[in-house]
Amino acid sequence: MKRVLLIHHSASRGRQHPPCSLPGLRDCLEARARAVELDLSVTADDDFALLHGPLLEGRTTGSGPVERLTAAEIAALSHVWQGRDTNISVGLLGDALALLEQYPETGELQLDLKPYGPPRQAALADLVDRLQPLKQRVRVTSGADWLVRQLHSLDPDLPLGFDPLLYLDLATEEDGDRGAPPFRRAAYGYLDDHPLASRRWGTTAEYLAARAEALWAQAPPGAVWYIRGWLLARALDEGFDWIADLHRRGVEVDAWTLDPDRPEALALARRLVAQGVDRITTNDAPALGRALGDVAVW
Repeated sequence: MKRVLLIHHSASRGRQHPPCSLPGLRDCLEARARAVELDLSVTADDDFALLHGPLLEGRTTGSGPVERLTAAEIAALSHVWQGRDTNISVGLLGDALALLEQYPETGELQLDLKPYGPPRQAALADLVDRLQPLKQRVRVTSGADWLVRQLHSLDPDLPLGFDPLLYLDLATEEDGDRGAPPFRRAAYGYLDDHPLASRRWGTTAEYLAARAEALWAQAPPGAVWYIRGWLLARALDEGFDWIADLHRRGVEVDAWTLDPDRPEALALARRLVAQGVDRITTNDAPALGRALGDVAVW
């Protein structure tokens, strides 16, 4: 069985620091993490903050949309975590890149570009330029396929990743409160606004294969695919192996976000490793690595 790469979600190692914080990133880098993920949200002056977004409330001492504040204004805020002000300043893209440069052992910094307040072309061009010195150690990912395609057009060699979350997802009891697509619980029981899902026309496996084909056209070639772990499992249960489908197309697959303190998530991680998944995103890579044993690198 091949080894699977564990990605430290939001620069977390057992939730010792606020998500996406600079101390969390430093902790991962000092531990020689193989892969670390951070969120990027665009600022009013076309810089990028290390925030999940789109709002500052709850996660920082600020308020309002991230995209309405400048980088300097956001850097003056601090992280709010577990209900308190941590006095840890919110970081910016430049801070993360400067830290990465100090730790050459880390193989990959995944920068997950959020679709809130889509960056202007100039911001994306500047992002590509700023990544050039560390390009082989950075991967920009997004659920916004239009942003991933723009980045690919700016630099075809930039490592990228795509998450189809905005187009196909699992249906839950809270679907009525969703603030982002897909909005409709469609004919096959998935959240899917595509016409292929509007009525039942074949088996669920056939529907999923058709949707995977359509989604494939949205991402640039070579991009790693980041798919909710439970969505991969549901597709397997219904006869469609999305991991094998993407492997046939020559790309790797990441399953997110599976944590070892949840028995069902640990069982799913083991199942997906056996199925051939290439990467797993987790909030506690050391604990998941120990649980998975020699098949995991983190």
